[in-house]
Amino acid sequence: MAYLVTGATGFIGRFLVPELLKHGEQVWVLVRPGEDSVLRFNRCVRTWDAGDRVRPVRGDLSAPGVGIDPSWVAAQRGSIEHVFHLAGGYDATGSGGGTRRVAELAGELGAGALHHVSNVAVAGDWEGMYTEDMFDVGQVLATPWQRSLLEAERAVREHCSVPWRVYRPSIVIGHSRTGEIDRVEGPYYFFRLLRMAAQLPRILPVIAPKLGETNMVPVDFVARALDHIAHQDTASGATYHLVDSRRQSVADALNLFADEAGAPHLVEVMPKQTLDMTLRVPGVGRVLRQIGVPTEIIEHSEFTCWFDSRHASAALAGTDIKVPPLAGYAPIIWKYWIENWV
Repeated sequence: MAYLVTGATGFIGRFLVPELLKHGEQVWVLVRPGEDSVLRFNRCVRTWDAGDRVRPVRGDLSAPGVGIDPSWVAAQRGSIEHVFHLAGGYDATGSGGGTRRVAELAGELGAGALHHVSNVAVAGDWEGMYTEDMFDVGQVLATPWQRSLLEAERAVREHCSVPWRVYRPSIVIGHSRTGEIDRVEGPYYFFRLLRMAAQLPRILPVIAPKLGETNMVPVDFVARALDHIAHQDTASGATYHLVDSRRQSVADALNLFADEAGAPHLVEVMPKQTLDMTLRVPGVGRVLRQIGVPTEIIEHSEFTCWFDSRHASAALAGTDIKVPPLAGYAPIIWKYWIENWV
């Protein structure tokens, strides 16, 4: 069994490839032109310790035919069972063009299936439950990234001639057993504020605006769930939410890390509008940026909806692939960040 993976050297991809190697003899990895991309691939290959079972294929999502040599496509036609597209959320134009080209490539290869990794942020400002069967339901998408997610999913739905599935993880954080991450983003930006807050007495609560709900999953859960579901005999066109089924507020999640930082807890007593007004005060954004906290992270720190995961839960039933409670691995996440990123 052979695979083709885009985004293999990214955060999720680095953990997915070892899972795929347990099944197949060959994993092809799309590698963009440029020294940095080649060096990143070579570092990952050493980590995977897979020898020549992981091989690069030069390509570029922005180029016709994904920039892959037509002779390679002809040689591999009929041999690629699964195409995993992990780079779809980073289509620079937001038009879904890169994902459309990957979908067309999957058809040219005669692949068994295309597995497209999106994100629950495609729900935008939807309120209430956003189900796995929902797609473009009139939600407002405030950022270019959110809009690119929608258009990439649309490209799969409209242009993929082979069986396809869509996977929507929520906020992906470090490995639940090691804490490993490859970049600081998302909730990790708040960690710097928590370290500063550790200078305050712990018995003194920090008054905060109502921040709504969040949803975090460790990268190892996402990689294992992707691998398992992809190899199930399920119908084409299904979508899977790879999320924590336990609903949790932003404040409750941050308070778990506040405990690790030795900082006081957040207590939500002010309306959300208080935060919006504070961020508009001249100089506030500059101060936040100086300590390494982008204002857009705070502005988009919450979900206005929650996520149904019935399809994913059914596909993972009978396995040990489950999202552990954040309280159980928050100390590991914090420890890795402190030791490697501070």
